[in-house]
Amino acid sequence: MPLFFNPLETTAHRLSIVPPMFDYFGALGLHALIAAARVGVFDALRERPSTGGELAGTLGLDPRATDTLLRALTGLGYLRVRGGRHRLTRTARRWLTSDSPTSLLAGLEFWERTACVIWPRLEKAVRDGSADTPFYTLLENDRELARSFQAWTAAMARRQAPATARAIPVPRGAGQLLDVGGGHGVFSLELLRRHPGLRATVIDLPYALESAAEHPRLTMRAGSFLQDDLGTGYDVALLFNILHGLTDDETALLFQRLAVSLNPGGTIVIGDQFADSRMPGRASRTLLSLLELNYLVTVGGRVRDLREVAVLLRAAGFRKVRHRRPLGSPATELAVARR
Repeated sequence: MPLFFNPLETTAHRLSIVPPMFDYFGALGLHALIAAARVGVFDALRERPSTGGELAGTLGLDPRATDTLLRALTGLGYLRVRGGRHRLTRTARRWLTSDSPTSLLAGLEFWERTACVIWPRLEKAVRDGSADTPFYTLLENDRELARSFQAWTAAMARRQAPATARAIPVPRGAGQLLDVGGGHGVFSLELLRRHPGLRATVIDLPYALESAAEHPRLTMRAGSFLQDDLGTGYDVALLFNILHGLTDDETALLFQRLAVSLNPGGTIVIGDQFADSRMPGRASRTLLSLLELNYLVTVGGRVRDLREVAVLLRAAGFRKVRHRRPLGSPATELAVARR
């Protein structure tokens, strides 16, 4: 979690009395979180609140180092102390325990690799505007990284899917849904739960489908959504977290392919971030900028304005482009249009 300044700390920072070290310490906080997860701190404290000494004994850790780690995790907001025993906060219980449906533990390999191996290449990406080694190429060649990435995206999708599905206008009588690059299939599964007459097809690369959930009305197809046949007769097409990794030419091509695949009156739903959206504050705007840098260094991508997306949709034959921001899904906004 980020460190929140009190008024004295804020003043010292703004007046440059202290050096700009909080970004550095934020990176250290990530490593503290990953180390705690890997040695079993969060699962152990889920079972029983403990002192540092008790936890060190349970997990076979060094007592002094364990106390230091626990103090850091408490300051970062993952633990709280009551009666001398460390307990999980809601954040840690929801995201960092293995029995939580939104657990990020399996995605920590992706976090660590991105922050420590890929992001140091940002200077090169800023100089020439392209990713050193495209992230999806790395995933195809590194199954452990691919599994971790899919676990991360699936956990985020499970948190967002109920609110997102409520905001998707599925046409009355719709029978077929195409989930483009849907991998884990979480958004499709939520829509199948809400619409019993719907069937879904997910098309993605083979490694992305390995961890997908099974459902009798869900079909998984290995393939490239830019090259392979998508089929026809769909009433809804989902395009979640795909656009930021495509060039304008690739986006235009994909929209044209989806226009052919959808029935007349069919709905396309794009889930992504939009640069011209109204943000609640400076922190949200900064996070969006950092996210765009992440897209740049990993896939050579960017965050588009909703207006840009609307122009490309209309050029492909889509109309009535609307913007929706589902409550309970702050990381993903929707652009919805009709063929």
